[in-house]
Amino acid sequence: MLSHSLSGLGRAWCLGIWLLGIPQVARAADPAPPVPLSPADAVHAALLIHPLVRQADARLQAAHGARSQAGSLRQNPQLSGSLSVDGSRAGAALSQPISATGEGLRARVATQGAVDAADSAQQRAHLVAASQVRTAYIAAVVATGRVRVASAGVELAERLLHAVTRQHEEGEASTLSLRLARLAEVQAATRLMDARQSEVTALRQLAAMVGRPVGAGDLSADPLAAVPKPLSIGGPERSDVVAARSALGAASAELDRQRAATMPPVGVGVFVEREDQQTFVGPSLSVTVPVFNRNQSGRATAQGNEKVAKARLRSIDAQATTERLTASQRLAEAEALVSSLAADPEQEATAALTSIEAGYLAGELDLPTTILLQNDVLDGQNAALVLRGQLGLARLDNMLAIEDPALLAARR
Repeated sequence: MLSHSLSGLGRAWCLGIWLLGIPQVARAADPAPPVPLSPADAVHAALLIHPLVRQADARLQAAHGARSQAGSLRQNPQLSGSLSVDGSRAGAALSQPISATGEGLRARVATQGAVDAADSAQQRAHLVAASQVRTAYIAAVVATGRVRVASAGVELAERLLHAVTRQHEEGEASTLSLRLARLAEVQAATRLMDARQSEVTALRQLAAMVGRPVGAGDLSADPLAAVPKPLSIGGPERSDVVAARSALGAASAELDRQRAATMPPVGVGVFVEREDQQTFVGPSLSVTVPVFNRNQSGRATAQGNEKVAKARLRSIDAQATTERLTASQRLAEAEALVSSLAADPEQEATAALTSIEAGYLAGELDLPTTILLQNDVLDGQNAALVLRGQLGLARLDNMLAIEDPALLAARR
């Protein structure tokens, strides 16, 4: 009896544990709540995987490796040995190729210039990547806002159709009015589908940049939230111009190195020979006479690269100056336009839609006028979102043009 009781208690205890575990398993299977994505978090995540940044890092690492390899002694020493068949004669020689024209020193200068150029290019890559992800963030916020406006338009069209249908049933609205209301609902649905497609594209692009899933609820509601507070008014010279100038210096130094390489390195060393129980030790010297190969290809290539570097510096310098000027003008115009508009276009649009709907229900507006006014107000709401997005883009463009470090602001 006692054993049966204990057995029953054990089964009951196991059943209770199993029942208690069901909610735990269900809770474990629930998806984790979405984690909000702030613009600073987006920048931090994007800089870890952005192709521009990774390529710039790789070029800088390669430049450091080339500088480490360059030096006054560019070639490894050469060791040779010989032994006769009968073993009566043996010899060894050690030779170190040395450039008598200073090729190694010029190579060191060229590689240092390449390191400086790669370092400045890396700084520019970080700023460009930060600007790009903030731009994508703005696009996603605007697209999400347009979905919100279009959804409100669908609800508005459904209410209008319901009212017209009821009036038609009571004989107060014509069949034409009913058909117009139905077509207005179709227009609202199409507007929502178009907005949703834009939102999907924008969210996918942002997710690819930050390397994590992004939903509409993860973003800020204001496009201007992606624009940090400026920290500077711009330095004397941008990093891309500095990089181009350093690259030109490296190209000029490389041309000097190739000219120095016209004369091949001189082999300086020592030899040891033993023959008939006698040992001979002495210095050795080997010279390659540049009769046929005078490094014509290397010098021609270096000359061409120097010309390309000069042209690139001139182009980038002009582009940077123009970007600063046009970005400043664009920002000033955008700020002036936005400051002259209503303080809260969203609130104005909501009040207008409410008034239009009330006017129709009160008989003050006919159906065609109501539909036309509602579409105009919805277009105005979308325009207000796009306008704030354009203002944010103008600010980002100006910050990138002057290379404001606030683009890379750390996460809070």
